[in-house]
Amino acid sequence: MSLAGKLLTGIFILCFPLNVFGWDWQTRVTVVVKDQPIEMICGLLEREYGIHFSYSRELVNLSRKVTLTAHNQRLKKVLEELFAPDGIRFARVGDQVVLLPDQRTTRTISGYIKDAVSGENLIGATVYSPALKQGTTTNQYGFFSFTTVKDSNSLVISYIGYASRLQPVPQKGDQLLNISLKPVGSLKEVVISGREKSKLQEQTQMSKVTLSASELQAMPRLLGEVDVMRTLQSMPGVSGGMDGAGGLCVRGGSPDQNLVLMDGTPIFNFSHFFGVYSLVNANVVKTTDLYKGAFPARFGGRLSSVVDIAMKEGDMNNYHGDVSIGLIAAKFNVEGPIVKGKTSFMLSARRSYPDLLLNAAMKSENALGSGGDFRAYFYDINAKVNHIFSPKDRVFLSFYKGEDNLLVKETPSDSVLANDPAKSGESSKFQLGWGNTIAALRWNHIYGPRLFSNITLNYSQYSFFTQYENKSVVPPAAELSDVYGKYSSRMENSGGRIDFDFRPNPKHSFRFGAITTMHYFKPGNSSFQDKGSPVKPLDTLQSVLRVTGAELSMYAEDDWQLRPNLFTNIGVHASGFLVQGRFYYSVQPRLGLRYVLPRNWAVKAAYTHMNQYIHLLSSNGTSLPTDIWVPSTQRVAPMFSKQVTLGVAKTSANNMYECTLEGYFKSMHNMIENKESNSIVNQLGPHWDENVTVGKGWSYGAEVMLHKRKGTTTGWIGYTLSWSTRRFPGVNNDEIYPYKYDHRHDLELVLMQRLGKHWEFSASWHYNSGTPITIPVSSYAGVGGASPWDPSGGHTSIDRYDNWNNYRGADIHRLDIGITHTKQKKHWSRSWNLSIFNVYNRKNPFFYTMMDDASEQKRYLSQATILPILPSVTYAIKF
Repeated sequence: MSLAGKLLTGIFILCFPLNVFGWDWQTRVTVVVKDQPIEMICGLLEREYGIHFSYSRELVNLSRKVTLTAHNQRLKKVLEELFAPDGIRFARVGDQVVLLPDQRTTRTISGYIKDAVSGENLIGATVYSPALKQGTTTNQYGFFSFTTVKDSNSLVISYIGYASRLQPVPQKGDQLLNISLKPVGSLKEVVISGREKSKLQEQTQMSKVTLSASELQAMPRLLGEVDVMRTLQSMPGVSGGMDGAGGLCVRGGSPDQNLVLMDGTPIFNFSHFFGVYSLVNANVVKTTDLYKGAFPARFGGRLSSVVDIAMKEGDMNNYHGDVSIGLIAAKFNVEGPIVKGKTSFMLSARRSYPDLLLNAAMKSENALGSGGDFRAYFYDINAKVNHIFSPKDRVFLSFYKGEDNLLVKETPSDSVLANDPAKSGESSKFQLGWGNTIAALRWNHIYGPRLFSNITLNYSQYSFFTQYENKSVVPPAAELSDVYGKYSSRMENSGGRIDFDFRPNPKHSFRFGAITTMHYFKPGNSSFQDKGSPVKPLDTLQSVLRVTGAELSMYAEDDWQLRPNLFTNIGVHASGFLVQGRFYYSVQPRLGLRYVLPRNWAVKAAYTHMNQYIHLLSSNGTSLPTDIWVPSTQRVAPMFSKQVTLGVAKTSANNMYECTLEGYFKSMHNMIENKESNSIVNQLGPHWDENVTVGKGWSYGAEVMLHKRKGTTTGWIGYTLSWSTRRFPGVNNDEIYPYKYDHRHDLELVLMQRLGKHWEFSASWHYNSGTPITIPVSSYAGVGGASPWDPSGGHTSIDRYDNWNNYRGADIHRLDIGITHTKQKKHWSRSWNLSIFNVYNRKNPFFYTMMDDASEQKRYLSQATILPILPSVTYAIKF
């Protein structure tokens, strides 16, 4: 425009100030046009009357040509005449008229997204509308529902490890689609483009880690295989505790505060071989979600974390599997169709055998004689059947069984008899075992394009036992000792739940449902016999505690877009627990907020209230399979926690890097702790709750993680600075003290390097501060009996303590490496894996004990280590 034109335009505006700056719906306008686009008329109203229009060309089509004659008519009437034929809605926002498509012009596209080769549904796949510039993701069953404008004719479908797809949408109203994505064959050779996964700044959920099957298989292979729990332990805010302890310690919480779900069914102990292997065979895992905080309302029952594991469903089209054997364990997996395209199965099994690990763990001064026996192994079996009844109905049946067994049996050998006849009649036996059994039946149903439901019936059992025998005949008196003892415990859950997923429009994703669970506690069955007693045989049997508890929960949550840059997840979880005539109830609000800043950084905040009706009785040292699950009682109320989290997150534009920074504060109430001088077995009885004290706990800290997801070099760096404290009446002079899971510093370095087409190297280095323990500050001689300083008798050694957890043990760190060579054949592939656990043989502590040195007349702290350097070689075939 020329300078003169600009001046004339300015004079024109100044002459009509009221029209420009003071319009409302009653403003009178004059418009006379013939056969002109609506867009031109909007421009005319903007120039003449200062009415600005805001709209998206992908959503609103203003190209239709119209003829309009309006003399001094109200603005609202003119706009209605102009936009009504095209179904365009308008509303005033500030000084602008915002144009939107009429709800009646929208339609809903829903269905399943699946693997084009196997037919398995894909969890967390992204569905994106270029027209709306909005998207959604598939739920845990691969279902999605997305409402878009009628003239939208395509969606972009993507999932990490699969080629993105532009999906045409038929122009016939609502559609139910089955969309297939092709796997890219190998992440090592293909660079994935498009919207592979939802970026962190696009997710309101925070404190969450998601591992897909392809991502999990790219993780370091230690001891011959990928491990789900070990991978989660390498995330910020998550620790595995001491080497050999197993379990997860999340943000200062104890292992019993983690809800681990396998196909929606809870698991109560999730480690094999004292934490070296996890319960789950990674080859049959489809996705794993870890929630460290900001828990969605659909989850409840634990304070610290939720681990939601979805198992593979079985290939609907082809038979295939894999077999591997190593120095520590062997396994196989097979899957395929029962009825092609309608019914599939998956079967997997693992078994370990005696190896360097447990030989080192059970090492003792007395070597086993030739008549002894030593057995140590674990096994697990996964099975699943998946059947499609109709496009709207699908049924899954899954089963898991796993056990660990340890047996040490000693009988005198010929050499022992010759050298020490006094031991000629001695023999001993010790056995320990624990295991899980779970089963689940699920039914998926689509009620309509916007409403999906899942009904689950499940059963879960955890049990352990320990027994020992000792027999001896000592010449020449031939005194007989024949002692037998056994202790066992069991916990069972059975229940059902119904979940609904309702997605009315792109701005709302609504979930609601109900859960009912029956808990059966049998924690105290013990038996002791002494057949060699000269008085009479002593035989005692206790069944000290059998309790049933009923739990009922309901929830509702909504992912809601409040403003273009402001999103929320708001929900509530309400639950009740009936046990021994006492009814506890809890209302637990959940709130998550996300605000998108310039340059695509997202600020996130969350508040979570969680409740837990069951407790774990454990020793003050480490978490072991022998720990006991018990319910809340009249004296011991349910635990509950309140957690506040604040952070920032971003995924780079090309999905190469992810960065998160989070700070949290969590308070925990009605925590239990053993009183001094009370072992777990001594606590069990009709009034076990009188042997524990109830108090509070706090944990707070900050976590940072930088994750590189693409390229020949991938991995992450994670660091956590945290505090975890407790306070119990009658303990530590009622003062706050550091808890046993207080790890001040935690650093994780994980590296995966591709070396050409056939080689892959992986390494992980873990470091965390030492664990707080309680040790005596001094010892002095008492009266009565022998002491370490006076073996002849007359005095005892008495320890004096000042504060609980007054000493911090040695720092824990370990380097694990692995290298894999893979060769693709015509119809199958084979691979060799060499891995080394604890490369530099760091002697990390498993537990500490106070030892006596009579010659030096002093006491010292002794450290026990059970996991030394462990090399492993594994050969695998995939067909």
